[in-house]
Amino acid sequence: MSRFVRIGLLLVFAGVARAVAEDARAEAPLPFRGELGGEVKIAALAEAGLTWRASLTVEGVWLAARAEGVELDVLATPVSGALDAWRWQVRRGDIDLGVWWPQLRGLAGEAAAGWSASGRLTLAGEGAWSAANGPTGEVSVKLREGWARSDALELEVSVVELDATTTDLVAGSLTAGQTLRVGKAVKAGAEVSDIAVDFGFTAARVLEVSRVEAGFLGGRVKLRPFRLARGDFKVAAAADVEGVQLAEVAKLMPWAVEEAAGRLRGRIELDWDVQRGLRVRDGGLDIVRVDGAEFRLAPAPGMLTGDMPPKFGFFPQSWRLFRGLGFTNPAYAPLREIELGREGLRIETLRVSFWPDGVGVGRTAAMHVVGKPTGGKLVEEVVIDLNFHGPWTDFLSFGLNQEANYQFRIQ
Repeated sequence: MSRFVRIGLLLVFAGVARAVAEDARAEAPLPFRGELGGEVKIAALAEAGLTWRASLTVEGVWLAARAEGVELDVLATPVSGALDAWRWQVRRGDIDLGVWWPQLRGLAGEAAAGWSASGRLTLAGEGAWSAANGPTGEVSVKLREGWARSDALELEVSVVELDATTTDLVAGSLTAGQTLRVGKAVKAGAEVSDIAVDFGFTAARVLEVSRVEAGFLGGRVKLRPFRLARGDFKVAAAADVEGVQLAEVAKLMPWAVEEAAGRLRGRIELDWDVQRGLRVRDGGLDIVRVDGAEFRLAPAPGMLTGDMPPKFGFFPQSWRLFRGLGFTNPAYAPLREIELGREGLRIETLRVSFWPDGVGVGRTAAMHVVGKPTGGKLVEEVVIDLNFHGPWTDFLSFGLNQEANYQFRIQ
């Protein structure tokens, strides 16, 4: 395009823009009809098929972006006939996240590595631009039907909704109160539902999370506020657990617990980072009874009575002639009923301690249970200690192995 043609187009653009501004004041019809336009291709985006079209109409200057999965229309109108002050408005903004995820993942950097995602993004906003002040106004983003998965973390989230609004169009900070909702998150078979997050994002690139709540095992988990700085993909937080149903916990350990009832509460110390995922800190879980919690063990003959004689003899076992003489062990029958799942235990205390990287003899976790037999026969209280072995990730993701040993005492 020659220099004279470019100058001519610039003069036409300036004249029409001034006519639009003057017409807005005079409310008189413009003395022309039609449209002046052309296409602009940005190399980095053109490879993905995105083309911008600029056109000048009686309304003002339209910028439209079109490609597979993208429909974006922005209208700009001059203010008071000046070419260095404009009003702008996003008339339409629809993006298919699944189509554009490869490009967006590259922009997000390390935090998005290894993730797949889809959903519908909607943009809206309006404001002003001037040579002196730059862009001002408000832009909002909504995500609906969101879905994401990381094979490396074995994590999948679905029914994701995001509502975010910013008035900082230069730094892109977000005031507190932005919301993220996740219908369901599944990690290695463990499911968390109805997740709600309130957050903000400072100009210094610090993510400030003021609320995280989620449904888990029939109860609610609430994380206390935490901050995540840019480039620091690690979080240390505490979670309060309320109303967890023992019946749901029992389903995760069918080999150990036949049936359970009641609700639990407690506090968990958590670590999270983008590479290793979620971790429970050493000794991080402490749950105590809040109401009449009970459970029945899955039948395990000998678990409690394996080293206990049914009778106490008066003479050594080597004295075969007198082997049958003695008296019945009063604790044997009640404990036999408990280990066979015929009698339950009322839980007084249930405490779980984690050692994510193993401790002592290689324990991953230990469960301490203090219970009273529901029948109340002779045995007043049973204390059971279970030691779990193997990778902590198996335990945390509730792929509980059956490599456990029991210790107990009777009162």
